[in-house]
Amino acid sequence: PCLKEIATELKSRFPDVPLMVFSRGASFANEALSKLGYDVVTIDGSVDRSTARATVGGRTGLQGNYDPRELIDDGNKSVETVRATARELLEELGPQRLVANLGEGLGGKESPELVNAFVDAIHEESEALIKAV
Repeated sequence: PCLKEIATELKSRFPDVPLMVFSRGASFANEALSKLGYDVVTIDGSVDRSTARATVGGRTGLQGNYDPRELIDDGNKSVETVRATARELLEELGPQRLVANLGEGLGGKESPELVNAFVDAIHEESEALIKAV
């Protein structure tokens, strides 16, 4: 009930400001959260991306949940692996109504080159997927 009241009050005061809600560790609630008046439901790393879009339906957008470990240069990561995993995220969550971000944020060990590759891949691959429809 509190989250519904928050969404209702904020929307009444600031109707043009998008609202996001995030329930870290409580992804079981994402469907219910998508019905409370928020514009975006943020998903954490525990959420199965293949079902995330169906869970929120067309009610909200999604934010999440690229694994930041993909951006740590451990000798097995490259611009190409980042592009492939970023495209996988877009294919699973859809390129529209998505804020593509890191599931747990940056921790300081990430390669700047791979972070840049992620940003570029999200822009380029989402544009290509949208054009293909």
